[in-house]
Amino acid sequence: MKRFLKSLHRRPIAFVSIVVLVFLYGTMAFAEFLTPYTPRTVFRDYTYHPPNVTFYSPQLGFRPQVQERVLVSRLSWEYRRVSGRYHPIRFFVRGPRYRMWGVFETDLHLFGVVRADQGENHVWTAAGTTPVFLFGADHMGRDLFTRILHGGRISLTIGFVGIAISLTLAITLGGLAGYYGGKLDWLLMRFAEFVILIPGLYLILFLRSVISRDLDSGQSFMLITIILSFVGWPGSARLIRGMVHSIKREEFISAAELDGIPALVIIFRQIIPQMASILIVSITLGIPGFILGETVLSYLGLGIVDPAVSWGSLLNREISTLNNLRNFPWFLWPGVFLLVTTLAYNFLGDLLRDVLDPYHREKGLGS
Repeated sequence: MKRFLKSLHRRPIAFVSIVVLVFLYGTMAFAEFLTPYTPRTVFRDYTYHPPNVTFYSPQLGFRPQVQERVLVSRLSWEYRRVSGRYHPIRFFVRGPRYRMWGVFETDLHLFGVVRADQGENHVWTAAGTTPVFLFGADHMGRDLFTRILHGGRISLTIGFVGIAISLTLAITLGGLAGYYGGKLDWLLMRFAEFVILIPGLYLILFLRSVISRDLDSGQSFMLITIILSFVGWPGSARLIRGMVHSIKREEFISAAELDGIPALVIIFRQIIPQMASILIVSITLGIPGFILGETVLSYLGLGIVDPAVSWGSLLNREISTLNNLRNFPWFLWPGVFLLVTTLAYNFLGDLLRDVLDPYHREKGLGS
């Protein structure tokens, strides 16, 4: 821990990465409360609406507020500001009802403009309501900020679930291959090499395309996670196999074998803990790969589908043409969140590698 804190002090970017990741997962956990609407709330009269939050006006002074805009062209979806029409943003307001963590029901939201009633099919129907679009609205008039925070639940969670499945496969198969050796080692390593030889992206696309698309959100989530885990385990398994093969020659392993302890118990209770530092680094550096894998599938239309939402599906639905990027640059916000998350995990992984891995330890950190 001393070495970790010392290294963290010398690398402020790693400390910032930890803060960013804690913040992102915190917003994911409280997404319903932090957002003013639900991901499916539709504002039919505000399609492609730009961000409308400002912090100063002559009428209201310095405070968060919304400035009204009027649509002047349906060809380019151009909105113009309405002079003198501002609405204050209030905090801890009442809005659409939701069930926090599936435990208790409430309608309290962190911020909003005014309370309005939501009609059928999640369409906002109250006349005179001016919605607040912190990051703008999409092609259906849905709040992009709300959809990004809710989409982070799938994009961020799939990294943890995917690395858990992948690492479990790698530890089990790699551990057995390294411990027993012989024919079992040969068969498992040849299978791992076969999976590695196939380009990962092509294999992912093939596996996803041959499976039915008629799946609900939960089934799509689990299917994508399993596919990414299947593609991701061979590299880690080869590394673990080599380390287990070396550690099994230690005297404490021989003593455990003489005591009649089962092989799986020896692998998981005595050998694997010796590789804890390497596994921690593998987890930290592997999570971004699963997040990007889900993004690629969703961007290509083979991943998360409505009514669920993820950062990859947002990029797929919104960034369809270069014209969209030019006219509606706020559609890039999901990509910004994805980039920040990936960089944060990589900077944190570099720090943990230098602290925990003796072969990459920084000079001057001590023992």
